[in-house]
Amino acid sequence: MIDACGLITMQTQNWGVGNRIDHPSFGAGTITFVGADYLGIAFDDVGEILIRRESIEKHESAHHERQEPSRESMAWPTSTFIPESPDSRHFSGSHWSPFVEKSEDLLRHMPEIVQQAQLQEGYGDFRPAPRTVPQQWPVGFQLVWPQTTQGIALTLRVEEASNEIVSLFPFFTTGGQHALILHKVSVWENGLEAQITASWLEGEVTFYDARYPSNRAWYETGKAYDFILLGLAYAASPAKKHEWQIHRHPDEVAWLNQRLEEGEEPYEADCTVRMDGAAMLLPVSGWDEDDYSFHAPVKSVTEFKDWLGQDGWRVRATVIRSGDEDGDLDILITRRVWNAQTPPQVGQDIEGQLWLQGYLWMPRMRETG
Repeated sequence: MIDACGLITMQTQNWGVGNRIDHPSFGAGTITFVGADYLGIAFDDVGEILIRRESIEKHESAHHERQEPSRESMAWPTSTFIPESPDSRHFSGSHWSPFVEKSEDLLRHMPEIVQQAQLQEGYGDFRPAPRTVPQQWPVGFQLVWPQTTQGIALTLRVEEASNEIVSLFPFFTTGGQHALILHKVSVWENGLEAQITASWLEGEVTFYDARYPSNRAWYETGKAYDFILLGLAYAASPAKKHEWQIHRHPDEVAWLNQRLEEGEEPYEADCTVRMDGAAMLLPVSGWDEDDYSFHAPVKSVTEFKDWLGQDGWRVRATVIRSGDEDGDLDILITRRVWNAQTPPQVGQDIEGQLWLQGYLWMPRMRETG
């Protein structure tokens, strides 16, 4: 079936090279390759991808059965903010492992930390949002200690009698600025913490919002924002050499060879895959949504001192690639979690696990399509 805009719906089996197609995740594109099991599609926004036909058809079938409205068609704030289920679990205690053996060792000085802490402000404290949050939402603010650039952040809920601490976590303000398209905000039970899911280049990431109370009124699904992203490493080391043999699907071989530039060697079904220089950021099964494993080549290394008693390095490394564009993430590695005798080096591949956090730098003043 072809709609009024000339886009083929996913329900048709009559795929043809040159046909326009509307994919539920990647948007509009043009079919460039038709195989027995796979389609090659050049998407307008994310480039050319080889996709299994069966997955496209199942996805669209399930979408039509649910008949769910798109989030962008809903009214704000329902369009953007999703309360997490009561049985959701988070593992905030693990965020302290890069610093101490037991979190109690660091937090036993909490009374004096609160007395000495400073107010942490975000973008929303200086730039009023075009809307206000609902009156029934809890009111909160953040304090930081010992510095406004790195240390411990405390989120407090404003109550009539007193202010209550609802969370605390390690924070670091220096990181890389990234353009993201916001998909949803998963709000925790306390109403003052959240995880943001957004598209980054051709991928999707979920990260902990380190300044949610200040910036939440700015968020709207489908809109573009610049965020500062950082990864706090739970463990990191020089990457091991990984190599294995694979047998490519005939459709993949045909698709790759169709895209060869003049003078390039044709692809074969049997090949050796090596991880050297690979850029990967993958969710960790059974961990929280904002926890990832990574394999990344290092682009720069900057030493930091005395972050909650730990020295270490802010390593900028490539964790995503999209065509000619690199997705570089600043990964914070304390000496406690670095498993090597020598510091990280530029050009070296590193691997490990990390907690992804970020905060709003500024909205992009344009609509996304």
